[in-house]
Amino acid sequence: MKKVLLISVLASAFLFAGDKISTKQDQMKTMQSLEVAMSTIQKGFLYNNTALVKQGITSLKDNVKNIKSFDIKNDKNREFDAKKYSLAELKAIGLLADQMLTDFEKGDKEVVLGNFQKMLNRCVTCHLLVRKW
Repeated sequence: MKKVLLISVLASAFLFAGDKISTKQDQMKTMQSLEVAMSTIQKGFLYNNTALVKQGITSLKDNVKNIKSFDIKNDKNREFDAKKYSLAELKAIGLLADQMLTDFEKGDKEVVLGNFQKMLNRCVTCHLLVRKW
């Protein structure tokens, strides 16, 4: 009887651990996809290729949506709401991506580069703030 109970406890522990591993892998995959999207946008700028910029922005916007499912929690003693902050950043990054595409199609390369830098800064800042949680 004790063996059956022990086996069931161990099995449930492994199942829950496997779920967390899967979630972590999904998060890593999403972040890697976002990195590739940013790289694609940058290549589009360098090659002056609107199709590459569009492809990168589309990929970025598709993958940014996946972050909503991340399990972002706060420390108990902090007033900073990491989940709320990350969702606000997602919205801002989406708007910047749309603006970059519009400006790129207009030929405003300096504005596009400035918006790309703003987007990259938002990504880095979010990583610094939210990863602590």
